[in-house]
Amino acid sequence: MGSKINFFAILIEQCKIMEQAVKRLHEFCLSNDAKAADEIIVFEEKGDMSRRILIDELNKTYFTPIDREDLFALSRLIDEITDNTKTTLEGIRLFKVAPNAQMVSMTATLVKITTHIHNAVFRIEKHKSIAREEALTVKQYENLVSAQFQEALAELFETDDFKAIFKYRELYKHLKHSSEIADQAMDFLLNILVKM
Repeated sequence: MGSKINFFAILIEQCKIMEQAVKRLHEFCLSNDAKAADEIIVFEEKGDMSRRILIDELNKTYFTPIDREDLFALSRLIDEITDNTKTTLEGIRLFKVAPNAQMVSMTATLVKITTHIHNAVFRIEKHKSIAREEALTVKQYENLVSAQFQEALAELFETDDFKAIFKYRELYKHLKHSSEIADQAMDFLLNILVKM
């Protein structure tokens, strides 16, 4: 008899939280709205709780619908994107800089990435081919973030303000890191689909 716990539902909840956090970061980069910033912190706390619930259920459950190591890893990476979103916000506040056009572009792509991750996870159980397409789309967008990162750096290094160069470079790295985590998450998801 299978588990009564719906691990897919917990993963989907994690994805919703992650997607909302990244959307708020994009809104913050567009408008510098303090409300959006505050909501990122709330979503990060919700994400941590959702992850704790998944781990707790994993510890109590013998049978899982997918390999427990894969389930754990995918959950961890989704949570890491949410955590990194908060870390990016903290960096903006710590460095006391205004989000610029490059950060707006990168966060816009990250919103698309998180939407496709959400779609991919949502489809794992019943529509594997769609889940695979969504995962591959995420990987394409990760390449776009890498290109945006390089363009942003090139523009940044045209300036002579070394403090600004350091600060913005660190923030760009945070955003690029989120896309790299997303890419890793989709590698795990693709492996899960192969095993199912």
